Amino acid sequence: MVKRFEVYMCGETNQEKPCLIISPDELNETLPYVLIAPITTVPTPLPSRIGIGLKGKRAWIAMDMIQPMNKVDLNTKIGLLPEQTHMQILNLLTKFFAP
Repeated sequence: MVKRFEVYMCGETNQEKPCLIISPDELNETLPYVLIAPITTVPTPLPSRIGIGLKGKRAWIAMDMIQPMNKVDLNTKIGLLPEQTHMQILNLLTKFFAP
């Protein structure tokens, strides 16, 4: 099963890009799609970007580009983000969607 905070390569084989699963596990279990945030290596100084290390490189989770993705478009699982990053993501989601 796909889980929140896992990183996958996603998209078409010749255009795969890393993405982070941000939808809750309760939804991931039942729906045919997940909510993802793309991961980029292009540094963009925005408060909606969270810096991480990915495959030995500096990368940023683009929380401002949240989108749905069919599970069939998730290819290779790369890993799981460290727990300290989980709270950064949840805090940013709260800022986005809380009144």
